[in-house]
Amino acid sequence: MTVPAANWSLSIDRGASLTGEELLHTLAAQHNRFIATWESFSVGQWQATSRNREWTVHETARHVADVIEVIAAQVRNASVPHERVEFDPNTTPDVWLAGSVDDPTAHTIERYGIAASALREGVAERIAEGDTGTLFTPYGPAHWTISVVHGFWDAWLHERDVNLPLEITSTSTAEEQRLAALYGLFMAMVPSRMMATPFETVIGFTGPVPGAVAAVHDDGLITTRECEQIDAEWSGDRCTVVDSLSGRGDKIAKVLPGAPDLLGALAGHLAS
Repeated sequence: MTVPAANWSLSIDRGASLTGEELLHTLAAQHNRFIATWESFSVGQWQATSRNREWTVHETARHVADVIEVIAAQVRNASVPHERVEFDPNTTPDVWLAGSVDDPTAHTIERYGIAASALREGVAERIAEGDTGTLFTPYGPAHWTISVVHGFWDAWLHERDVNLPLEITSTSTAEEQRLAALYGLFMAMVPSRMMATPFETVIGFTGPVPGAVAAVHDDGLITTRECEQIDAEWSGDRCTVVDSLSGRGDKIAKVLPGAPDLLGALAGHLAS
């Protein structure tokens, strides 16, 4: 993982190109902010409805804590603390949360913090060992760093699910937004891989963190990489596009006018 920060990439077989320092710094920024934000919430904020109207803020935080516990266990080759279940937030939103239904908010924060530290320790150990192994992801085996980035992306989206309804200004770092965009497009390619449909596009991003990402699926291999914005075929606000790719907010056709119909169709599979 030695590619310069100006040219990050993700791929199923090679994983995340971030240096170990970049990856750990990006994870720590997210983890520390979550704990500080959650510790500041009032009872009313914890009970408020999130952007996913099936979940409250606390239920969303419990889900984030569950996911990071699972991924931390995977990375450290430990026992996964939660059974993997068929989970659809649109039809069975409470299934994933059943194990933590009685947890007070303080316990949610505590177990998230413990799991976050364990995850970073596991990531540091694997990087030091030069580990190139695979871990299970929602779409099958992939380089272990992809599982780590999947958990990061899921939490990044859920942070927005919480903050936007509460009118809390998003404070994710530029590095977090770059990684979220890389993985948002990565996930948008997954249905293309499942349908064995080749796909390639370059999307530019406006807003506080400008740039562009090329996304390619070819013969089962998914790759996203940062590139020159001049190569972009369509452009939109970075966070808004990542939201849309995950089934949140406006449709792709609105946030990326002129983008191919297939991209919108693929993104429609990713509501979570």
